[in-house]
Amino acid sequence: MVASEKILEKLEFNSIRNSLAEECSLPGARERAAVLAPAGDKRQVETLLRETDEASTLLRLDPLFSLQGAKEIRPALERALRGGLLREQELLDVRDTMKAGRKARAALLGENQGRGGRENALVSLVALRQIAAGVTPLKQLEESVSQAIGDDALLRDTASAELARCRRAEQALSRRIRETLDSILRSPAQQKMLQDLLFTTRGDRWVLPVKAEYGSAFSGIVHDQSSSGATLYMEPTPVVRLANELRETELQEKKEAERILTRLSAAVAEAGETLTASYEALLRLDFILAKARYGRKINGSAPALLETPDISLVKARHPLLARPVPLTADIGGARRFLIVTGPNTGGKTVALKTIGLMAVMTQCGLFIPAEPESRLGVFRHILIDIGDEQSMEQSLSTFSGHMANIIEILRLADDASLALFDEIGAGTDPAEGVALASAIIEELLRRNSRGAATTHYGALKEFAYNNPAAENASVEFNAETLEPTYRLLIGIPGHSNAFNIARRLGLPEGILTEAHSHLSRRQRQEADLLTDLEETRRRLEAAEERVAGEERAAAARTARLTEEAEAAAARREETVRKAREQAAEIIRAARQEAEEAVKEIKASRKKERAAQEEAVARSRAKLKRYAQTLAEGAADSKEGPRPEQIRPGLAVYLPNLRQRGQIIGWASEGEALIQAGVMKLAVPLREIRLTDETRSPEHLQKTIRGSMGAGLAKAVTLRSEIDLRGKMAEEALELLDKYLDDAVLTGIHQVGVIHGKGTGALRGAVHTFLRRHPHAGAFRLGEFGEGDTGVTIVELK
Repeated sequence: MVASEKILEKLEFNSIRNSLAEECSLPGARERAAVLAPAGDKRQVETLLRETDEASTLLRLDPLFSLQGAKEIRPALERALRGGLLREQELLDVRDTMKAGRKARAALLGENQGRGGRENALVSLVALRQIAAGVTPLKQLEESVSQAIGDDALLRDTASAELARCRRAEQALSRRIRETLDSILRSPAQQKMLQDLLFTTRGDRWVLPVKAEYGSAFSGIVHDQSSSGATLYMEPTPVVRLANELRETELQEKKEAERILTRLSAAVAEAGETLTASYEALLRLDFILAKARYGRKINGSAPALLETPDISLVKARHPLLARPVPLTADIGGARRFLIVTGPNTGGKTVALKTIGLMAVMTQCGLFIPAEPESRLGVFRHILIDIGDEQSMEQSLSTFSGHMANIIEILRLADDASLALFDEIGAGTDPAEGVALASAIIEELLRRNSRGAATTHYGALKEFAYNNPAAENASVEFNAETLEPTYRLLIGIPGHSNAFNIARRLGLPEGILTEAHSHLSRRQRQEADLLTDLEETRRRLEAAEERVAGEERAAAARTARLTEEAEAAAARREETVRKAREQAAEIIRAARQEAEEAVKEIKASRKKERAAQEEAVARSRAKLKRYAQTLAEGAADSKEGPRPEQIRPGLAVYLPNLRQRGQIIGWASEGEALIQAGVMKLAVPLREIRLTDETRSPEHLQKTIRGSMGAGLAKAVTLRSEIDLRGKMAEEALELLDKYLDDAVLTGIHQVGVIHGKGTGALRGAVHTFLRRHPHAGAFRLGEFGEGDTGVTIVELK
């Protein structure tokens, strides 16, 4: 045992236990808080502090995390395991506790959740996740209880078909009973027998108030009568049978309900061991969460654990005081014992209790109300002699009581012990008290124990000054206000300030002067020296405070300037961001306008293309009509030209050969020499037909050019291939689109698209474009002699 209950009581640790219990949700966790005691093993303390730290992290990540819904189910589990019957509310408590445990497990283990930032942070909560893994989900048992019992702790109709049948039968019978009673009340023959036209109950039977004189005439059973005897409460005979049936049905329902509860209780008993283990895990979680919440309440932090049993407290505060004064103290290393002097009511005892409580709380796995830089070791024994040990029953004086405690402390003290003494050596002759105190402290130092003691003995100040393992300390006293400040000053011995306190309380000045004269010269010099030393310390502290204030002011100015610079930078960034947003908005608007313009251009081009295609169609139809007219005219001419019509350069048509030609001269009499392509023919005049120049294909083509305008004139001379090499895909496709339009207008049925071989990117873009183009039909890569894969041959529609 690190500290006995008596020692914990003297440190007022029970108040901390009570505060911790208030943060618990479950009675079992409150029971653990009531018996919380410090651990003596460093690994165990590390585990306890790690659990509390993880719980604090969990509450920071998820402030709403709790075990809400969990109930005290240990008595119900014990009865179920013994074969007992659990009532509806007990089964609901078991269900709610299982549900709370399942939710806590899912939250800590990240079950049924995504892997977000919060879930990644929960992975670091190793200790809590290990505890949560001890909770076994029993979803089927949860659902069985929920299906059978409602939140109002009543069995549902869905619990079983038999239960539903019984309840329907009860409703039907109750309805029939009411109808029967209503019919009796409405009957004129029966109304005269009744005191009132109403029905009521006696026990669990339905009765009517019948006049006493009609008791024998009214058919029924008497269940009660009024105090005057004028009214008999009778159950009508027709209702008796129905009521008996209702009673039988209710008994059947009760039997079925007992069967359902027995089945559910057996299911709980079957899962009893699993439920017990899960509930123990929930109790641990609840208790650890309570520690974390209490740590938040006192604004505590986890101290670092030292390898050696030493203490280094930074601004530690007593957790039970409303406005505690922070305490900074080091006990360990070369200075293992602290001797605290100063006036009564100056805070010496509070300082001792604060040191003891910090050690106890740390070894209980609790956060301590101190700065995070605080460090503590783990003590095997925490030993304390504080308070008045006077006992009438045991015939102990104050000194005897203290000495009994000191003997017990010396029996247990070792190199991992913390010993705290309040007014060591008091209650006896001062000289003997100083001698005993010095010897006790020296013994503890020989055992390498750590400790602190308060005293009024000046000789112990010299002891601390002369012993390198001890150090003086004092509680501050303000000589101006004649009041203690409760600050602990390390390295400076104090004095009792008895004269100053007596003067403040009103002791006559003459008596104080007389008392001062009784002090030895050395005592007066020592008191004056301590007073001067304290005054010098106060001046130095005031100077340090001024310097610290100036440093804080400078730091505040620096922080303010930094904040202003950051704000200016933020404003600049905001301005740039807004400018970028405006620029992006302008670009978006421009892009939208450009897209709309492109749409309009494409729409216009579609209209132009449609007009051009219509013009081409009309021209082709006109050309066809001209060609037909020409052919008909040539066919209608049955006779050849007369000799006088023959002249060189005259255009003629040879029907038999279906060729056109030009007269060169005479071949012989009656035969003209005609140039037809590369051939020269001697053709009789009868086989020659003169052609009208205005009806020739060449003339017709010129006529078409004139009628279609310059745009189509260009199209008529369009090449049957287009070269896209060296162009970007977007530019190339735009050129190809226009070229295909012109080719269709010209009447070309097949074109070649030269895209080159290269990487094949342009060829792929061209093929994709051709698949969607309305004028493009089938297409293929060129063959040998056509350009191979560097050319695509396109059939136009």
